[in-house]
Amino acid sequence: MTKKLVFPAVCILLLAVCAVPMLAQRNVQLMTNAVWSDPVKADVSAPLRSYPTLPMAVSSRAHAPLKPKGQLLKAGGSHGGQAFGAPVGRLGPAVGLSFDGISIDPNSPSTENCANIIGGQLAPPDTNLAVGDTQVVQWANICYAVYDKATGNLIAGPFAGNQFWAGFGGVCQANNDGDPIIQWDKANHVWVASQNVFGPFATCVAVSQTADATGAYNRYQYSQPGFPDYHKWGLTAHAYYQTQNNFGTGSAYVGVTVCAYQADAMRSGSKKAKQVCMVDNSNGTLFDDSMLPADTDQDPPAPAPSPEVLVGSIDNTNPGSNIYEYVFTVNFKGKGKATLAGVNGSLPISVPSYSLGCGGFGACIPQPTTANGTPEALDALGDRLMYRLAMFDDGTNQHFLVTHSVNDGAAVGARWYEFTAPTGTTSLSLAQTGQTPADGEYRWMGSVARDTFGDIALGYSRSSATTGDFPSIYVSGQTAGEPAGTTDTEVLVKAGGGSQFATANRWGDYSSMALDGTDHCTFWYTTEYYPFDGSFQWYTHINSLKFPSCP
Repeated sequence: MTKKLVFPAVCILLLAVCAVPMLAQRNVQLMTNAVWSDPVKADVSAPLRSYPTLPMAVSSRAHAPLKPKGQLLKAGGSHGGQAFGAPVGRLGPAVGLSFDGISIDPNSPSTENCANIIGGQLAPPDTNLAVGDTQVVQWANICYAVYDKATGNLIAGPFAGNQFWAGFGGVCQANNDGDPIIQWDKANHVWVASQNVFGPFATCVAVSQTADATGAYNRYQYSQPGFPDYHKWGLTAHAYYQTQNNFGTGSAYVGVTVCAYQADAMRSGSKKAKQVCMVDNSNGTLFDDSMLPADTDQDPPAPAPSPEVLVGSIDNTNPGSNIYEYVFTVNFKGKGKATLAGVNGSLPISVPSYSLGCGGFGACIPQPTTANGTPEALDALGDRLMYRLAMFDDGTNQHFLVTHSVNDGAAVGARWYEFTAPTGTTSLSLAQTGQTPADGEYRWMGSVARDTFGDIALGYSRSSATTGDFPSIYVSGQTAGEPAGTTDTEVLVKAGGGSQFATANRWGDYSSMALDGTDHCTFWYTTEYYPFDGSFQWYTHINSLKFPSCP
């Protein structure tokens, strides 16, 4: 039975009343209704490579992401956009390793064929990856694989996603519901793997004991207060943060669930590692949704968790002119305390006006017509910011990078932002905004990050209705030292060879740009493509890239 959380009255922040001094004087709404929980189940696994890799059927609950404001956006209609006019810079990053990852095509000769592992096909791939000391792990919805970082060679897999909980028992072992996240904790050199269970509602987390992704893991199952849709993670040295849109029993949006996990205890294998969650219903307005927690690429050492920055909620008006900030403050000591500031959109950050890609609710990305007929339009997921909110702290300032799809007057473009805040503070301000050119090409499903020299890497899919212009993988960004707002000339990474048919318009539903923590220079990007016309036959690609300023 789902536990009902009761919200206290919203507090208007005053320095003498609410203990968040850095946000005082801003009329920020604060929530303090945290629910603290121990794991439902916890254990320490044997090395994952020692478990039998028997086929595991995919869960019937795999699904497309639900849209909190879908009806609102549909009622408002799709809005045309205007060209942002971002200057185009010089050629940006150079592509290094480039190789195919997991596919779902049962006829593929590739050893990374997930269809034969799970005994079926599904879409979308929800492609994401993380890069460790010597390995790269890619997780595409219901399968993951481990690659050698130096060569791109396959080390292990693909495995069904719930292989992370093989021998664990319960719903984490039995369910492979997809919508996964794989992460690398750069501060502590361990892997963090997670996927949610959509009935009963749960979060499964596995934290490796070593830098070997095929080794032993500390494993956990935690409860969720409602249907946990489209979860996203942000890692810091002492706390792991998770967000998800909460759809109650599965039918109606009831708020965004924001959680923190006691990372130090999880890495030690404690069976009492705390989870603290809040369901933010925006004081009844349901304004807040689709939050992204900041994910640390470089952060000065700290003795305890610092306040966590989150952003989201871009789908309340279309066109829009704000990104909304939230600050989650957690103290795991003693009985524990937690607050969430910025509730009900009370921490807006003004940005140049944007019109949500495809109106925020529909599928509008065209593909070339082929001998097989007219393909389906693809969903840009324009109602939300795209994973990750990448954070790089250079010791003086924190840099937060995020992207989303916008109508650009000619098609759909990838808009990106850099927000900054002095180290040790949480008040974000817009440093610059960039956007891909409005040239009639559709660019969507992006991911963005920053390296140690200030170079910005942006990856995305690109397509149009022009013959031969199939959905393909491109990278762009900004070379350090260029004028603010500059977006470099894009580089083709992998040319698509076909259009997608009859796959419920699904594409993405996210891609992944990860920064290598060993040199803070090399980026790794992954997303999907089709080598030929197909239905539920996606392939994925992995590539590394680097800017010339990084040695």
